[in-house]
Amino acid sequence: CFRTSVYPRTARKRAASTRWIQEMAANGEGPESFHGCGYCTEAFPEVNQLQVHIKMGHVGKPFASKPAPLPSREVRLMHQTPAAAISKGIPLSEVNRHITPHDCWVALNGKVYDLSEFMDRHPGGPTTILAWAGKDASKFFNEIHKGVKIDQYLRPEAHLGSLGVDESLMSEEFWHTLRARIVEIREEIDRVLSSSATESHKADSIPRLMQDQTVDPQLKVKIQRLETQKRAALDAEDYLKAMDVKKQIEDVLAHDDHAHLHQVPLQGSWSGKIPLSEVARHNKPHDCWIAINKVVYDLTEFLMHHPEQRNAILAWSGRDATSMWDKIPGRFPSKQWMDFYMRPEARMGEVGEEPPVDPSLEQLRQLHDELRRLEGPSKEDIAAQKQATAVPGKSDVPT
Repeated sequence: CFRTSVYPRTARKRAASTRWIQEMAANGEGPESFHGCGYCTEAFPEVNQLQVHIKMGHVGKPFASKPAPLPSREVRLMHQTPAAAISKGIPLSEVNRHITPHDCWVALNGKVYDLSEFMDRHPGGPTTILAWAGKDASKFFNEIHKGVKIDQYLRPEAHLGSLGVDESLMSEEFWHTLRARIVEIREEIDRVLSSSATESHKADSIPRLMQDQTVDPQLKVKIQRLETQKRAALDAEDYLKAMDVKKQIEDVLAHDDHAHLHQVPLQGSWSGKIPLSEVARHNKPHDCWIAINKVVYDLTEFLMHHPEQRNAILAWSGRDATSMWDKIPGRFPSKQWMDFYMRPEARMGEVGEEPPVDPSLEQLRQLHDELRRLEGPSKEDIAAQKQATAVPGKSDVPT
């Protein structure tokens, strides 16, 4: 992830730059030692920073530099220690930007997690997680879940990195680096599209569809309203209602007016072997598939009748749980458990090989996902979320 790899390097450069500024000031050197922009009053200690600034702020202009004095933002650093001017992790002000159901970041005990995938299978329901989107929920979490390690319930990729100390952390250098990376990704997307037979990349999941800026906003609002109803049903542990809402969402996506806008797989019957990529899509309490010993099982109905086993099973929903086979005899997943609880109708089929994937399409998916992580939800996405969750007759009250 960009934030966990580039940001620490940016922080080290900032620390070195700060020490250099302080040494210059102490020695009375370099009144005109900065690289000033030829088109405005901005100035930077390094040429590459000025290059990024001109590329982003003065589009189409050639590189132009002039000697410049110490910028005011760098003067402030002279009175700080290097450690106070940087962050070695993801700043909370960055976490604050990811506040929608399909782009939900939460800080917990010094770590930052993307809980978008986990939200619907949270034992306490999704609304609680959404209420803490973009915030540090450590105190609340520790009061409710003493001694619980959340990592055991999450996919490895949900952990985004460590939380940084939030002291004016969105430095100019960080923002210039982030913007430059966004430009690089967009250029790479254009390059992939121009060098392959792929004409476009349509969203292949609901989260990607909701973040696609080319999709009709009214369709987004309609889906978001249904998603809100589904979350309310999950909060109430009404899984039959959640299944019904899921079917309504699929009906909307399958409609002739919308089917050409996306490539989201819709519910269907499987006649052959089932790839794990398909299993991964069924990872909710109202749609729970798990692979065990090369066989795929649908445990959705079991969860409705055995809520006491919900946490252990949901931890592996949408995944291959073979690695845990017989680790605890009598508990899920084990031979004793299967012999006692598993019904024949729960068996969906055998695990099959993954279907061939167009390398260009896969590269485009990865680039689009990284671009969405860096940009965060747009104002339109946030507005659609507020509109979808608004209660008729009530105005929004800040909390």
